Amino acid sequence: MPRKPKMTDEERRAYSAKMRGELEAVMDRAYGAMVSSEEFWAVVMRTAANLTHTDRDDRSPTNCIAVAAQHPSATHILSSGDWRKVGRFPAKGATSLRIWTPIKRRPEGGQEVTAAAVDGGQREATDETAGGETRRVSGFKAGPVFDISQTDGDAYEPPAATPLAAEVVRDVLVNQYRDQYHEDPERAGGFDFTREAPGSAVRILLYGHGWRRIPEAYAPLPGQHAAEVASAAHVAALILGIAPGPAVMPPLAGIITDGKKPPVHESAVRAIETGRAIARAARAVAERCGEPAVTG
Repeated sequence: MPRKPKMTDEERRAYSAKMRGELEAVMDRAYGAMVSSEEFWAVVMRTAANLTHTDRDDRSPTNCIAVAAQHPSATHILSSGDWRKVGRFPAKGATSLRIWTPIKRRPEGGQEVTAAAVDGGQREATDETAGGETRRVSGFKAGPVFDISQTDGDAYEPPAATPLAAEVVRDVLVNQYRDQYHEDPERAGGFDFTREAPGSAVRILLYGHGWRRIPEAYAPLPGQHAAEVASAAHVAALILGIAPGPAVMPPLAGIITDGKKPPVHESAVRAIETGRAIARAARAVAERCGEPAVTG
């Protein structure tokens, strides 16, 4: 089979602009759905939990929104090159998903290069090559990835975190609440967590941690703060393997600002990043302890 001819620089630029325009259109549709559909908001939160990783960088909240809009059931996405490294490849007829990938430049020549790993903009703004040369992110482009459901090849199990018992998570969250906020969550909320079902106790505690971590000033509309907190708790529960409470859509329909991204973007970022931070901190302690902490 003859090789496909290489694109010229002009053709490459035109193709890149076309892909960027298509991804921007995806984002615009996604933002509209995030303020009109409770179901799609929940899909974004679920996608963010699914694309939180134990072995590499998490996908950025922006890319979680992009993936949710294109493939709502996505669980594990990689570039075609990274899929081939684990013995898999895009299935025949599979259409790639587009996410934002960093463009990096050499400081001397200004030559444009793309980071080898498609990381959704989560890496630092500088990166060192094997030779010690520093490359700086100069922007982002639309890069192709595939979900595992779009691939064929060798059997592959994505790396997964060790399951944690709900009792362990509950006890860790209680102790973290006391240490971080200098308040007893049982006295503050009138709960006796040892009498609650462990999963219910975890959901209550995750909501309490979210309430403390997301400043109310960042969510000024009535009901917005509570919605973001509930969504952060939802994300954290999914990451920790606990049946979640509802992901509540913030009341941002019709809100327009001068910024490039609508307010719902920042709302989603806060919910996702807060949920991830709560889950990451709880898991780190639980795995370090190896057994339930003692509460009293």
